[in-house]
Parts: sequence; C-alpha cells; structure tokens
Amino acid sequence: MIINIHDHPYDIKSSQILFQFFSKFATERHYLDGTIVDRGGFVQAPEESIKEMDEAGVDKTVILNSCAIPNEHIYETYLKPYPGRFIGFTGSSPVVRDANGLSNNSFNQKNWEDTRRSITELGFTGMKLLPAYEHYSAVDPRVYPFYALAADLNVPIIMHMAGTPVRFVALQHARPIDADRVLFDFPTLRFNLPHMGWPWEDELLAMMVRSPNLYTDISQIGETGLKRTAKCLITARDFGVLPRVMFGTDPLCRPIKMYIDFIKNGINKVAAEQGERPFTEDEINGILGGTALKFLGLNPETAKM
Repeated sequence: MIINIHDHPYDIKSSQILFQFFSKFATERHYLDGTIVDRGGFVQAPEESIKEMDEAGVDKTVILNSCAIPNEHIYETYLKPYPGRFIGFTGSSPVVRDANGLSNNSFNQKNWEDTRRSITELGFTGMKLLPAYEHYSAVDPRVYPFYALAADLNVPIIMHMAGTPVRFVALQHARPIDADRVLFDFPTLRFNLPHMGWPWEDELLAMMVRSPNLYTDISQIGETGLKRTAKCLITARDFGVLPRVMFGTDPLCRPIKMYIDFIKNGINKVAAEQGERPFTEDEINGILGGTALKFLGLNPETAKM
C-alpha cells in the first residue's frame, strides 16, 4: 500500500485562496535546474487527483487543510465524494489572526470547536498546525488545548516545523527543537514534523531517536533535491529512526510517479554511490505506506477496503 502522507487541496476554490496567499508573501525560489518554483498556482480537480493517484499507484492521500480554507469545504469536496481515498487533516489555528494573518494574542476558541467537530462529526483523521506561519511558538499555552484535544480523541498532529521561503514566516518558531517540550508533555501523542525538518534535518532526527511517537516525512523532496533526500534517509537509518519516515509530496512533487519510482529504485543508486548498503524492500515499503498506516492509526486490513 502506498500512502501520500502530505498533500494539499488543489481544487479551484482552494487554489484561488492559496494563490492569493503565495502571490503576496512567497519569495522567488528555484528548482535545482534554475526554473522558478510556481507556488499556489497549481489547480487540480479532485477527480484529476484520483486519476494521478491511480497512475502512480497511490492508494490514499492525506489532504492537509490550511486555516484559510473551511474544513467543511474539504469534507464536501474530497472526503465525502471519495471515502477511503482521501484522508483529511483539519486546518487548525490556535490563535485569532488579524487582517495581516498574524496572531493578535487571543485564543481561538471558535477554531478549537470547529476542529473538534470536524474530527468527531465530519471524519477528519487529524489536525494540521502552522506555528511559524501564524507567529506562535509550539509551546505557546494557547496551543495546548489543541494538543489535549488530539490526545483525548487519539488523533495525530502534523505540525510544520521546518524552513519555508514565505517572507513573513517567523523562523524562530520553525525549528524542530522549538517543539521539544511538547513531546515531553504529550509523550503518547503522535506527531509528524514534516519535510524532515529541512534545513535542520539532523536536529529532527536526533529528537526522533529519543521520542518514539515522533515521525517525519520527505515532502521537501521536490525542493531540496533527490540526492539530499536520499542522504537524509541514509542518516535516518543510521540513527535507527527510518521506520518513522513517510512518503509525502506537497504540490511541487509532480509527477508523483517519478518520486515514487525514485524511492523504489533511485535511493539505492545514491546509497551505492555513497558506499552504503542498499535499502531493503521492507524499508522501502515502510517509507511508501507501512509507516503511514501506523501514524494514522489505521488497521492494515481494513485500510485496503
């Protein structure tokens, strides 16, 4: 089974919202070959996403909502029409934001209630948090009711703790280590700090050594390059935490099939170049889906249905 643990909504309504955001705030970024990264302008109807998944052999895709898009829209557009193919994570925002999208220092009780309802009534599987984007620390007391809610409902959290080219993001709240205290306070809560913590990969991997419920994904692969990701996977294996690393794409990893083929075949070419032992079939299958089943709390047998 292949599970894409990290993707976003690309239907026309969602893309229009995100395009407005990125066109205003994103810095210019380039692929390794020099071409410009197009952020927020990617449009793909849900049925086209299903077709792309089928062509790439992806069984399920996790749709990570942002706080700018209503959770109800994600439910009506992705979860309700395509049960079993899309898995929803709420766009959760612990702080009330001002007109510029930044925190105004008030706890967002309305969003907490919406997050709870989305999980308990609409079938969302977890929540997504964006501390650096909203200028709050992962250890801000206003976030703790959201952690407590996830723990109470036994659902996982994906929390962006990594770099980003968006101009107004507070990078002091982006480093993985900023979430370290939370892992002590909620030791049984499953966290995915995605993008392998780029550019602080070793910092995140060291945290994973100590914290058995901390996961990560490789959704940064479309920006940081295939070889760097392969080397990070080798380091993750050396640290003994590879069984908690998951496949993810974000919008930049297109076509998806190319990146899946790289995990299946390309990482072993890099391993050979580095004089490292090859990744086993079980290790590769874990990256592509087995680990995501555990993170999501899904039964491998019923998940196939």
